[in-house]
Amino acid sequence: MKKLNLNDIKEIFRIISKKMDENRDYLVELDSKAGDGDLGISMSAGFRAVLESEAMEMDNFKRFFMNAGMAINEASPSSLGTIMFMGLLGGGKAIASCEDLGSRELGEFFRGWADAIMTKTGSKAGEKTILDAVLPGAEVLLSSDDLEDGIKKAYEASEKGMLSTKEMKAVHGRAAYYQEKSIGLQDGGATVGMLLFQSINEYING
Repeated sequence: MKKLNLNDIKEIFRIISKKMDENRDYLVELDSKAGDGDLGISMSAGFRAVLESEAMEMDNFKRFFMNAGMAINEASPSSLGTIMFMGLLGGGKAIASCEDLGSRELGEFFRGWADAIMTKTGSKAGEKTILDAVLPGAEVLLSSDDLEDGIKKAYEASEKGMLSTKEMKAVHGRAAYYQEKSIGLQDGGATVGMLLFQSINEYING
């Protein structure tokens, strides 16, 4: 597979939705240790809502991601639901002129996704958030010319970034109340970020 078209992206969202359903209880468990405990519920509901929304009828990347973000935000009224909306909107704008996505364009999407979140929230890498999984994956994709190899390595980088959150102290959201006690815990948001890359890798590389 050389490039991803919009139909490919819609199929990837079906995989992501299934992943969020399968990992619902795991995400709830992670979030319960230093959060509201609703992460798995909100992400499962949010991505399922995308499949039932107008996003699946859209004919270009920008409109698809905008509608997908709105569907998630409406179906999962949580902090990560809002962050997903910000990210999808920013990512969609970054690739608005693209007709298909290779490794670098997919990297531009995730970089735009992360930039939008950092601009809106003031967060950055190393603060125990979803960014710690998304940014490493984005950087790998941006430096790759091969979609299959690029997404495989991006998934590995996102997983490594997710695991690195165990050593970080939370500075955002409810987890920040736990201060030093948050060290040693894997961040639920970063786990969601890893699942995004895992889903894309499964679609592309089987």
